Amino acid sequence: MKRLLYLATLSMAALLFFAPAASAQDEMTVSIQDFFFEPDQLTVAPGTTVTWVNDGEEPHTSTADDGTWDSGTLQPGESFSFTFDDPGDYSYFCEIHPDMTATITVSEDEEMTTAAQEATTMSPSASATATATATATASPTASASANMKHNLPDTGGVSLPILAAAALLGLGVVALVSMRRAS
Repeated sequence: MKRLLYLATLSMAALLFFAPAASAQDEMTVSIQDFFFEPDQLTVAPGTTVTWVNDGEEPHTSTADDGTWDSGTLQPGESFSFTFDDPGDYSYFCEIHPDMTATITVSEDEEMTTAAQEATTMSPSASATATATATATASPTASASANMKHNLPDTGGVSLPILAAAALLGLGVVALVSMRRAS
């Protein structure tokens, strides 16, 4: 019985040590609609890849005000990804429809949020040192997915450390019960 308890404790410790943090997200999606970005304000952590998906019926672009990135023309169903490595405010627009504007804030102190969760501000003097990681790519199912809604990943929920703590607490209770029955 003690071996089983020892093995279970060792297994839980290994799980906690080797499991990645589930609460850290590194991908977000912005839906390009006719004629707006959704969300139009987004806060992400450094290293986050943002993917713009043209869910509208018209061609659009995602172009940084300062030229940091330019998706080129995205036809309906196409997407473009960019990784934000450095903190700062990044304003962007659609070159085809210049009234379409939005902002991404990269902040080391913030978890990823949308405009509904936190208001962010636009900065015309934003730092521009992010790194592009992909170019515009056509989706093989572009015609089928052009009208699909792409939802942002859920940034809430129970994190891995909380689940692991609950599992360890439960294991401790089982161990106490087992030890009392063995005596």
